Amino acid sequence: MKKILVASLLLLLAAPVALAAGPADTFQAKCAACHGKDGKGQSDMAKKLGVKDLTVTKLPVAEVEKVITNGRGKMTPWKGKLSDAEISALAKWVAGGLK
Repeated sequence: MKKILVASLLLLLAAPVALAAGPADTFQAKCAACHGKDGKGQSDMAKKLGVKDLTVTKLPVAEVEKVITNGRGKMTPWKGKLSDAEISALAKWVAGGLK
């Protein structure tokens, strides 16, 4: 009985790690609606908003992180909606050309 309880607790503790989204998943869930699934800014919404191609961005990670956190222009600020770790990982991924 004790072993089952310990195993159950370990599974519960590991579940958030297993379910944690990576930056590509976060992008698809939070950013793709405006930036396009591939980040190239070619969707109808992206064109309407004047979104730039994120696959060729030359912004440094710190600047991308600032934009994600505070928004820019019509872009939603994600501070308080995404964790600092999610914003940081997403910024690195975007600055790396979505790779």
